[in-house]
Amino acid sequence: MATKFGTLFRSKDQEEVRELESEGVKAISVQADEPVKFDSDEDVMCVGEERVVLRPGALDDPAVKELIMTLLSWINDTLEEKRIVVRDIVEDMYDGQVLGELLQVLMGQSINVISVTQSSYMQRNKLKHLLEKVNKVLGINENQQKWSVQGIHTKNVVQILHLLVALARRFRCNKPLPRNVFVKQIHLLQKENKIESNLFEEEITGEDIGPTAPAPAEERDVFDKLFEEAPEKLDAVMRSLCQFSTKVLQEMDIVISNIENQFDNGVCFIFMMGLLEGYFVPLFQYHYSPTGFDEKVDNMKLVFRLLDNAGLPKPRAKPEDLVHKDLKSTLRVLYAIFGKYKSAVQQASKPPPATSV
Repeated sequence: MATKFGTLFRSKDQEEVRELESEGVKAISVQADEPVKFDSDEDVMCVGEERVVLRPGALDDPAVKELIMTLLSWINDTLEEKRIVVRDIVEDMYDGQVLGELLQVLMGQSINVISVTQSSYMQRNKLKHLLEKVNKVLGINENQQKWSVQGIHTKNVVQILHLLVALARRFRCNKPLPRNVFVKQIHLLQKENKIESNLFEEEITGEDIGPTAPAPAEERDVFDKLFEEAPEKLDAVMRSLCQFSTKVLQEMDIVISNIENQFDNGVCFIFMMGLLEGYFVPLFQYHYSPTGFDEKVDNMKLVFRLLDNAGLPKPRAKPEDLVHKDLKSTLRVLYAIFGKYKSAVQQASKPPPATSV
């Protein structure tokens, strides 16, 4: 894959990667520090025209810089196997090349777009296709999105941040995103003989920023407390659930040794519910060997229906959370199954009583 716009092959070590990420923040901060100027004919505003620009120093805000660094780190971790390093959140995202690679990894499936294109027209077409895919995954329409092909392609940093934060939340970013991040901007309106300006702040992240935000006190459960207050006990819990799952699935010669990697496609959950409830799930109702994100989500939705039919409480998670290997969500579902069926499984595992001769 050819390198361009600061995207490098991952031949560098992690220290160099962090340096590149830091340089990327500085680079766009310098752009934001420049005063608003109209040096060319393209920049001259017509009467009645409105524009929104960054306030000088807007990206020097510590919270904004932290958010950019966190997103860069998450993107680089996600693209590690592709040997791609992103150093500039604006320059590496505006043409759709890195965005396309990122979406394919996150969704676990290929997207039929041109990999590399220098044509502005083709770049916009590629972005249009990718953003339509993003909206479908996020379950939103164009009226709800906070970005556009024009905004991304013209390097609007606020729109790029909105897009990446939405993806990070949707695909369960494993890094805590900073809360309450606002970007300072200026609204410009060209009057007859002057430019009228108004300062405002645009929210990028709020108080609740998705999977990294703690649950409210009244909704906290045993796994919230386990992860936050007693993480040293997590291995013991996972071993117990692995043993329970293996006992249930032993008829199918399946051994569970890695909860994160063996339950993300929903198939083992389907097998377990069928065995525990005494029914066979026809193969046409699910994907026996799911090949992409959508097929895994379909399987997990079936799992949730099976749980509901068995009288189990509605999981505190979405099917997509389990597909993305969110450990806490997966453990919650497994523990619910364990709680209902552990006695029956233990009873079935006991050897028959010895008969006297």
